Parts: sequence; C-alpha cells; structure tokens
Amino acid sequence: MKKIIIFSIICLLLLSSNLSAFGMQIDTNRSKLQVKTNINYDEKEIEIELSFSDPEIIPYGNYSVVRVEETNHNKIVMFDYDPGKPVLPVNISVFKLEFGSKIIDVDFEYSNPEIINLTGFITFGKAAIDGIEYKPLKEMDMSVYKSSEPYPLNWVSYNTGGGLSYGERTTYFVVRIYPVRYFPMDEQLQFIRNIHVHIIYEEPTEPIIQPQFNVDLLILSPSKYVKYLNPLVTHKNENGIETKLFSLEEINSLMKLDGRDQQEKIKYFIKQAIEKWDIKYVLLIGGINGQTSNWTFPIRYSQVVPPAEQEYPEPKFISDLYFADIFNGEGKFSSWDSNGDNQFSVWNATFIEEMDLYPDVYLGRLPCRNTYEVKAVVNKIVNYETGLVADKTWFKNLVLVAGDSYVNTGQWPDDVVVNEGELAGESAVDVMPGFNPLRVYATKDDINRETVNAAIDKGAGFAYFCGHGSTASWNTHFEPATNENWCTGYNVVDMISLKNSEKLPVTVVGGCHNGQFDRSILMNLKEGLAKNGLKYIWGRFLWDGWIPNCWAWWLTSKSNGGAIATISNTGLGTHGDGDQDYNGVADYIEILDGWLELRFLELYGKEHQNILGLNYGETLTNYLNRFLGDEAVMDTKMVQQWELFGDPSLNIGGYD
Repeated sequence: MKKIIIFSIICLLLLSSNLSAFGMQIDTNRSKLQVKTNINYDEKEIEIELSFSDPEIIPYGNYSVVRVEETNHNKIVMFDYDPGKPVLPVNISVFKLEFGSKIIDVDFEYSNPEIINLTGFITFGKAAIDGIEYKPLKEMDMSVYKSSEPYPLNWVSYNTGGGLSYGERTTYFVVRIYPVRYFPMDEQLQFIRNIHVHIIYEEPTEPIIQPQFNVDLLILSPSKYVKYLNPLVTHKNENGIETKLFSLEEINSLMKLDGRDQQEKIKYFIKQAIEKWDIKYVLLIGGINGQTSNWTFPIRYSQVVPPAEQEYPEPKFISDLYFADIFNGEGKFSSWDSNGDNQFSVWNATFIEEMDLYPDVYLGRLPCRNTYEVKAVVNKIVNYETGLVADKTWFKNLVLVAGDSYVNTGQWPDDVVVNEGELAGESAVDVMPGFNPLRVYATKDDINRETVNAAIDKGAGFAYFCGHGSTASWNTHFEPATNENWCTGYNVVDMISLKNSEKLPVTVVGGCHNGQFDRSILMNLKEGLAKNGLKYIWGRFLWDGWIPNCWAWWLTSKSNGGAIATISNTGLGTHGDGDQDYNGVADYIEILDGWLELRFLELYGKEHQNILGLNYGETLTNYLNRFLGDEAVMDTKMVQQWELFGDPSLNIGGYD
C-alpha cells in the first residue's frame, strides 16, 4: 500500500465525553489521532499515538489500585461466570466509519515495557444481584491470579459494530489501549510510555443501504389488532412520522422471505424494510394471547448466562434486541446463531456466539394480550403526544423511588455508609437539571402503595425506581440494609389505585424481572404444578403466580394512569457493588444497570434528546462502546435484557 498523501476527517468520540460524570477524563493533549486515505482511495488508515504518565499505585484495603492519567475507563469484570478479574485502566477511542467498512489490519509499536513491582494483588471486580434475596458475588478469579500469563494478553484490542448513531447508520470501531499489563504470579506490572497504533480499513464500494424512499416507523402486529392500531398510524402520519403497519400474517405469506422460524422471518422482514425504506423505528405489538400459553407475537430467548451461574438458575431470558440487531459492522446479517446449530445467543464454557448487538433500529414492544390493552395504549400515546405535556408544570417532576439496596458485606470501609439506591436517585437529579425531584426514599418513609402513588399522582415527566424486583413487585431496604430490613414494597395490585390520569411518566426501573412478560396464569400453573405439585397452589402461586401481567407492562398498559413507557429488565438485574477502581464513584452507578439507567436519563436531561427510542437505542450503543470490549458475559446480558415497553417514536413531552 502506498504512503498516505491525503488527509480526511472522521468523527471521533472519546467515551469520557459520553458520560464524563461517571468516568475518568482523558488528557487529549497527550494523544494524537489522525485519519488518512491513500492515493487509490480503496483503503484508509487511522493512526493513534498516545503517551502515558507514570502509573499511580494506590493501596486499597488488602489490595492495590492502578491509575494512569491518560485513560478514560477502568476495566471491571465480575460475576460468577467472570469471577473477579483484576481492575485495570484503559484508554478507549470510538470511531464512526462509513456503514459497512471492514477492518483490514491493526498493528502497533510501543516503547520498551518498564517493570513496576507490587506488594500484593491488584483489586478485582465484584457485583451483586438485584433480586429480592441479596447475594454478593465476590470471588477472585484464580485462573488469572495464579497464572504466569499477562492480563490482559495484548496491549491493544478492538471491536466493531454496525448500528445507528443519532439516526445515522455507521460502523463503530472501538480501540482499547492498555498502558499497563498485570503479571500476578510475579506481583508485577509492565508499563508502556508510548504507543503507536496503525489501522487499515476499507469502505464499501457503494452504500450498503440504498432506499427507494424513506419510512420512519414500522409497526408489526398480529392481524387481529390491526384495526385498533389504525388510529395510531393516522396520528403518526399526521405528525410527520411516516408510518407503515404490517400484520404477521402478511409477513408469513411472503414466500421469498428467508428465515428458519417466525422470529427469523420477522427479523429478515425488518432487514428488507431497512434496505427499501431506511426505517429507523420499529414497534412490535403483541405478546402472550390473554392468559394462555400461546403467543400472538413471538419472542427470542437469549442463553448468554449458563444455569447456576447467577443467584439461581436462569437458563434463558427474553431479548427483543434480537429484532433490532440486524447487521454487523460489515453490513452482513447478524443471525445470533453463528455456528448454525439453531441455538440462538449462546455463551457458555465451550462456545460464545458471534453477535454484533448494536441496534440497527430503535425498537420497542407493547406486549398487548387483548384488544382492550391495544386500545388503551393507543389512546395513551395519541393523547400524550397531542397534549403538549412538556408545557405542563407537572412534567418537570422527577419521581425517585429508592432505598439502601445492598447489605454492607465489606465492599466499603467500616466508616463509609453508602445508600446505593438513593445515591442513584441523587445522581439522576444531577443529570436531569431543571426537574423537581419527588423523593420517595426509605430513609424518609416506608415505600408502599400510599407513598409511591402519592408521588406519581402528582404527575411527572420521568420516574426512576432503583432497587430490587420480581415479575410482580418492586422493593428495597430501609437503612441499614439487612436481609430482614425490607420496606413494604410496591406491587402490581398497588397500581390499581393510581390516579395520575394523563400525567404519565417515562419510567426506568432498576431490579430483577420487572419486565419479564412471558408469564401468564395458565403458564405459571402448568410449570408450578409440574415442578412442585399441589404445594405450588398454596405457595408461590399465591405470591405472584396469579399475576396476569409483569410489573412493567401492568404499569404501562394501565388505562387512565400508569406510565407512558417503561424500561426494565426481562431477567436478573445487576448493579456494581463497592468501588473496585477506587475512583470515588460507587460502582453501583458506574457500571452495569446503574450506568444504563443514568445514561438514559442524561440523554434527555443534558443532551435534550426527546425521542424515546433514540434515547433508549443510544444508551445501548454507548454502553456497548464503553463496556463490550471488557469481554464480560454480563455486559452482553445487560443490553439484551433491557426492554423498552413503549412506542420508540414517542416524542417525549408531546408535539409542539
């Protein structure tokens, strides 16, 4: 390849600018980044030059923490399947290339590594489950700490992904540079002062997407709901959102459509819609048919967390990200079944599926079980968007429901008291300037039907629950948190008493299973009786087996009140615990669910992005850019199980 003679500009995002409040700032004066094209225009180059200051080794309990000024992320990998790996600083750069670009080569040169002797081990990552029964996970990964191999193995790593960036299709190229590598058996670090990275990539010869004309929103639904959705289609078109509605029966009748099952046929149909119409938003309508075990709109389960690797076995969980992740970084179909064995989204000890994960459409689901729910949510969306709710005083309210999430098991020094849930709530206040916080905190009062409904009934633009959950309930602890010191909690029956009418919040929920919408009374009975016999009727069934809808969908589908949209986990939620990188920021808000929840709020509060699905999709993309390169199974699970119950094209606050 000939030497570079032409310079061009490429969009570079330093991840610290995405969420600088929760990360370390990079000293850009010490780095150089260039993009060049060669004379033949067939290949392009990126060159990165970085210089690093001396590492700072800080005692942290019985361990040490490593800091390097010119980094913007700390690699924290935890959980049973990724047990406590060393926490190390990383420099991350994110490039946005033309969609479909292909990485040809990545090589690098670096200064002679310097040896830094340590006394003891580097600190390791820890996390905890957001289920009703608290269980900290804090085992050191002895396969790393007893190894003679360096951690990480390479100074440089990268990943690519194809997706949307604020509505524009792009190929993300994320480069991670480690200024230090850890040799645990030798109790040493190797440190490099300078590094030069040279990347060669190739752009597609023609655009991957060449639409015939543009459509903004694609609605997919079983045919029995179509006539009840027509008012929504009319409303969207009248407000400049070009909308098309297709039934699943129409999709199934397309003989030329690829796909081995209905889920994959739907995914290929979305792919065709992108290629023909460049759609940006997809709304799925339907879920379980009433309280049966049949589906009106299918789901895809992910299997990225093997059984017995969490608080309790969870061999699979719902992931609608499957329908949004259409292409990989090179513009090829992202099947989530890279070995063709008809097992989707697998991650276990012997095989890891190749999955892009970056959303190519901003997708949400309204898992309506009957026509009553369809009519209810359509009316809510139309009335909300035409009601100019952003001009209402109540819209500037921010409901915060939280308490002391985790039992202190030594993650913090004895003289430090951290109320994780309320810390997250106050962090939400910081990223939502101009909003009036309505605090329902366990340090002030019990969290129950009366206290939560009193706050929501006042009306709010947003509501944020941060604690623990199940399909039927949400709860947290009084302070100090113990396994017995629970609040009353807020369950689905309590929502019946809500009287907030059309003063509807966009709700974000931190907790386990609040969005698990694959439950019905009949399914619960079948599974419970098969497993536990008649004991199930007098046990678990009386607790949550009789619940007809999951917590998040009950709140969203409620007529005359509730929420306009809800984001919650379909599986076991997870927050960080302690401060494993010792940077003064609790891991509870710096990684995993906490990062997702606060980034979503920040996109509206500070960046003024007012389209629901764009905020949701960009949150997922930002998370992937920051954490996917950590190569942790839980980061894949985080984005897969974070479900949007709502219209992705919703204009938050309504139309002017």
